[in-house]
Amino acid sequence: MTRKDVSTMCFRPAAMNSEKKCPQCGESNVTTAETCSACGAALPTALAPPSAPGAPGAPSAPGAPKAPAAPGVSGMSRA
Repeated sequence: MTRKDVSTMCFRPAAMNSEKKCPQCGESNVTTAETCSACGAALPTALAPPSAPGAPGAPSAPGAPKAPAAPGVSGMSRA
């Protein structure tokens, strides 16, 4: 693999938004702000990063095996 091939395969995560938008007035604020710099309204406490799609659930474990049936007494009688 050449150096050029490696550079084109580089993974770069999506850029994170470095601002919070005020739900009251729409002003952009730094992510660490707790209140809006323009109107003083409370800002959301945390921005959740975009989540990856959920993985399918694991298959359920098989049940415990059943005990074998007791052997039948056929044609014999106890005296």
